[in-house]
Amino acid sequence: MDAAELVMVLCGVAALGAAVVLSLVSARLLRAAHSLEVAAAEFDRTAAFAVTELQLAAADAADEVARIDALVEVAGSIGQRVDSATDLTYRALTSPVIKGVAFATGTRRTAERLRGRGGPRTQRTSGRRR
Repeated sequence: MDAAELVMVLCGVAALGAAVVLSLVSARLLRAAHSLEVAAAEFDRTAAFAVTELQLAAADAADEVARIDALVEVAGSIGQRVDSATDLTYRALTSPVIKGVAFATGTRRTAERLRGRGGPRTQRTSGRRR
């Protein structure tokens, strides 16, 4: 065996080794690709379920928002009615109450004059009545 034949044998052994390494790498890559395909299919099933759940939750939230909006409108309407009733009550009672207080004050002064306690007018001191 001369040097040329030795180089050819060594090259053949190297090529055989490279072929074995490449087939092992290819087998591992094939297994990884299969695992990736299984994971993608599982993700697809899970994502479809999650999207369905999300759509249902969004629909429920929209219904709740509509219900709360209606409640807010009713509360606003009730508030306006209470304000109107309060204003109406204030207007209806203020004038008679003021007139009643004025009448009571006038009656008291007249009674005091008739009893002789007060003079022609009651005296005032610094804005207060005696």
